[in-house]
Amino acid sequence: MSHVTRAGGDAAIVGIGRRVIRRGAGQRPTALQLGVGAAVDALRDAGVTRDRIGAFFTGRAPQSHMALQYNQVMLSELKINPEFNTSVSAHGAGALGGIALAMTALESGAVDYALCVTNEAAGIWLDQARTNPAWEADLQFEGPYGVSTPALYAQFAARYQHRWGILAEDAAKLCVENRRWALEHPDAAMRDKGPLTVEDVLASPLIASPFRLFDCAVWYPGAIATALVLTRADIAADVHAEPVYISGLGQSTTHERVTERLNAPVGPSGEPFELFDTGAAAAAKQAYERAGISPRDLDLVETSAPFSYVALMMLEELGICERGGAGRFVAEGGIDFDGGLPFNTNGGYLSFGQVAQGLYMLTEAIDQIRGRAAGRQVADAHRALIHSHGGPLASHAVCIIGDQHE
Repeated sequence: MSHVTRAGGDAAIVGIGRRVIRRGAGQRPTALQLGVGAAVDALRDAGVTRDRIGAFFTGRAPQSHMALQYNQVMLSELKINPEFNTSVSAHGAGALGGIALAMTALESGAVDYALCVTNEAAGIWLDQARTNPAWEADLQFEGPYGVSTPALYAQFAARYQHRWGILAEDAAKLCVENRRWALEHPDAAMRDKGPLTVEDVLASPLIASPFRLFDCAVWYPGAIATALVLTRADIAADVHAEPVYISGLGQSTTHERVTERLNAPVGPSGEPFELFDTGAAAAAKQAYERAGISPRDLDLVETSAPFSYVALMMLEELGICERGGAGRFVAEGGIDFDGGLPFNTNGGYLSFGQVAQGLYMLTEAIDQIRGRAAGRQVADAHRALIHSHGGPLASHAVCIIGDQHE
């Protein structure tokens, strides 16, 4: 079953806060400490005092701080008393899900300011490879058989590869282009590893066919917290000199576990079922319609794809290229660092690293639109699409932002 949230057009981002700590830097802050710090930074950036926050939303609780009501823990630390607050737990898509709820509160006129926070410090406090090798698996019907997270996603990728004749070289080239962006980002996990070649990817160890090592996301070697202050679009220019407007947002969730998805009679929009058809297409359709634009109007795209083949799927689901055409699109230079569509301009999950549930990808797009992405700045960046997803291709959210109130 698919559920789509329609939002967009009447909200703007006026404050950003980020805290980034690399493992081994001599500091071991908790996820809560980082989240509170990022929230304070966002409030300062917006010039908004805590007592003016009427709505507060967090993503799911960090793995390193598994509180049942994490939003309550955070607001207590921040000493804020919002009218609306909750944690949005749609896996990694909950980051933009919180943005959607904030927009709803703002557009209703009930509040003037909203604060959204996501944070994770698992890279400092936990051994990700050992603690949760299959945390997205069904504990009764999948986990006992030794399935890993790459193996879950590999089922989608194998079917996708077979259906459209996707070449391993196409997926490898996507990895190469993501790495080129990461080399220009000071905080990217793989920046110091140097450039990547197609041959490097194809020669890396096989993890779960068709995924090789470099086809897989790298866990961020540290901790990241991200916070955003939102307000109504009509007052945004009075709050911040560089507001970024949200023109469209859509969400869609199709399942929780892979075994459930296998039993779906139809795809997320009622089309004949294919395992690799996800809710991203439905979410993108709603975002485009709300923004009144098409994929051709985008200047850059950020996705939370944890595997190269998933990134190829998202190029199709988001309407960047035709169905079944992502391999050819990438092979022909469609996302080349030099001259292609700017795609995952911080390196994405494959080379920047996976952490913080998606809001960090949104702040990367904001940096680009504000002209503050030193070393990797996209020329004439006015409009961006950000896609976040969570679970084994289960939940999706798509947000479109720009420097003009549309």
